[in-house]
Amino acid sequence: MKSTRAALLAVVLSGALTVTAACGDKKDNESSAPASGASTSVQVSPSADAKTELADAFKKVSGVPLAYTATTETGTVSSAKLTGSSDPANKANSGKMTITAQSQNIDAEVIVVGTDLYLKMGLPLPGVDPKKWMYIDGSKTSLSKLGLNPDDPANIKGINDALVTVEKTGAGAYKGTLDLTKRNLPASSAALIQQMGAAAKSVPFEASVGADGYLTSMKMTMPAAGQVPATSSVSTFSDFGKPVTITKPAAAEVQPAPAALLAQFA
Repeated sequence: MKSTRAALLAVVLSGALTVTAACGDKKDNESSAPASGASTSVQVSPSADAKTELADAFKKVSGVPLAYTATTETGTVSSAKLTGSSDPANKANSGKMTITAQSQNIDAEVIVVGTDLYLKMGLPLPGVDPKKWMYIDGSKTSLSKLGLNPDDPANIKGINDALVTVEKTGAGAYKGTLDLTKRNLPASSAALIQQMGAAAKSVPFEASVGADGYLTSMKMTMPAAGQVPATSSVSTFSDFGKPVTITKPAAAEVQPAPAALLAQFA
């Protein structure tokens, strides 16, 4: 039971840090999605500064179907890798996650459609059929603890509010700092940021923007927060505007999530 509890904590910890690093849920104005598979050139004014260029790249990604990867290294405590796709128009997200904590590897699959979350974990849980999806009613819990926001599947909205300094270091390459205290974050993430102290106001990042103006990657180094060691995260984005189909599992493949798991998302 102790290892199970630790593994569940790793899921929550990795998710909380991922959503914090990936920018939270405060809303920017959304850009319209391009036609399926289309690549639209961005006309950037020669006088536009680096901060404006990067802000435009964040806005362009917001609201567009895409594929993503997100990796997180939390000191020597845990690591996580999430790969998946998102369909913001339908508030849908699907992904596969591998979490490593206390020498344990845990595989998980996630489907989010609106506020309905379905989860499979490669972890023995009492009374749970490992072949079925566990259902979590996101309207009664905090989906952000898993790093998944149905209103912002790519976790990219609102980052412009936190930009402090931005420097262009090459073609499509940027670096700078973020003030995470300026974010509108869930209580769990906000508490972590508060524990970072003054360091939360100057978090370093690196970002890449493709020739078509979409954000393609972002790397961040988060300072230590209380018992949580310093954390590094890397997110990549691709397949902008390509059709994404994410559906709920059939009823016969679903079971209620156990109370112990639901408590982690309270």
